[in-house]
Amino acid sequence: MKFFFALLLVLIIFIFPQSIGAQNLDKLQIFYYEIGMDGEETLNYYHITIPAWLSVEHRALIIFTEIFDNADPDKMVFVPLNVRVLDAFFFEDTAHLILNVSAEILNYGGTYFEYMMINKLLANAGGIPEVGYFSIWINGQRQYLPEGIEVHELNLLQ
Repeated sequence: MKFFFALLLVLIIFIFPQSIGAQNLDKLQIFYYEIGMDGEETLNYYHITIPAWLSVEHRALIIFTEIFDNADPDKMVFVPLNVRVLDAFFFEDTAHLILNVSAEILNYGGTYFEYMMINKLLANAGGIPEVGYFSIWINGQRQYLPEGIEVHELNLLQ
């Protein structure tokens, strides 16, 4: 009888792990630039743990909200101030992630800044396993960034 209850308990743990406290978690990276003492930028990352069962849109919202939060100025270089993530859309059939952000993303100048910001955003979008293509919309519209780059359907699979 004890064997039967032990076997039943093991089966319940494997069939319903979420209901007894176990969680299926993803460890994803947040990529950021760190400027060293010599003035050189290095792309680093730190891990965040989020539930794997969240949709790609929700995982993207968590990651990009963290990037645009500006809470740690040492880690959030090459990100304009006060950018808000408005929405994220993921099209599973094409593996395309669209990130819709506020117009504050346009509040910078310089080709180098734009290149570094886009590089950081692409690294983070590419860190989500399901994402193959990435676009940035500004207030719901495709737009060019100040230095002339339009981030639309950039291929992350190359």
